Amino acid sequence: MEEIPHNIIKHSSGDTEEILLKALNEKYGERFAKYRDDYHANIKFSGDDRFMQSAYPLSVLLELINRCNLDCIMCDQGFRNDIDKVTMSDEILTKLFKDFKKNKLPALMLSLSEPLLYKNIGKVLDMAKEAEIMDLFLFTNGTLLDSKRIDMILDSSVTRLFVSIDANSHETYSIIRPTAKKVSSGDENRFHKLERNIRNFIDKRNSLGRQLPLVRVSFVAKTENSHEVESFINKWVNIVDSVEIQKELTITAFDNLRNEEQLSINDDNFDYKCNQPWAQMSIYSNGQVAPCCNTIGNQIPIGNVINESISKIWNGKKMQEVRKGFILNNPNDVCKQCLQNFHSDYFDQADPNEKFVQHPNTIEQVITIK
Repeated sequence: MEEIPHNIIKHSSGDTEEILLKALNEKYGERFAKYRDDYHANIKFSGDDRFMQSAYPLSVLLELINRCNLDCIMCDQGFRNDIDKVTMSDEILTKLFKDFKKNKLPALMLSLSEPLLYKNIGKVLDMAKEAEIMDLFLFTNGTLLDSKRIDMILDSSVTRLFVSIDANSHETYSIIRPTAKKVSSGDENRFHKLERNIRNFIDKRNSLGRQLPLVRVSFVAKTENSHEVESFINKWVNIVDSVEIQKELTITAFDNLRNEEQLSINDDNFDYKCNQPWAQMSIYSNGQVAPCCNTIGNQIPIGNVINESISKIWNGKKMQEVRKGFILNNPNDVCKQCLQNFHSDYFDQADPNEKFVQHPNTIEQVITIK
């Protein structure tokens, strides 16, 4: 059974890990097998010093442009659309992918903002292929997934297409995922167009006789949409490769960071566990590096790839301080805000004694956070 991060409930009609192993072991051999072993070891890691730190990240999240065409209610725009627009330069990209290839980066996630807004996204996909990155993730809201982009992705080395939806009706989608202020709202059918985009991708991929890229749809469970969780699962579980229900990092965490009076958190009883600083880093469009995948993490800058190498940042003093905070169960205030503001009524209602639940015709792993 695949190890699942603790903030996710995953449903799938088949074994997605087995599909990846079969396809990519043939291509990369032991290099891919080691990457998956390291990934699963990191998921189990509890945050102490027994985990062997690698000399280079297991995965990197890369923001190409700090913009999104949606203004989701669980996403703080103060780190994206509400600040000056920054597009990652060709110079930085060239430097990064040269470094990725030299150090054999296992996984790259095009994420953090909407990557399909980046005009030269096709060039980036080509660079990832040339750098021999084994596991290439493309995170998107799916609204721009037209036939041209579908063909572009299927012609690339993308292994996983992750689409965030967070609703199962037009009404709820309009509440959770309104369009950004500077973007036309479009017609009333934009939710149905999104669903059609995903189905078109699946149909085109399947017509080529391929299993990759794996397609995942996700749903951040909130009070406003939790009534649609089950219908969302039932709709998609036999269409896409996996369906994930995710725990929310509430916007309170971002608000608290702006209010310095609330930054001092002293809770000796809270178990601050986070495995991310031992496995991944995020690189933003301005070159700034953060120690995790959560957007709030960019408030802990650990370096900048414009003037430092990834290896130097990864093994540097600032990153080591982040890790030490978790080892001592006393991380910095940003990490505390992050971990103390995960919330979801859907997760909290789950049975803490129940680890695996069989959903009709699916494989489901449930891990509850308390």
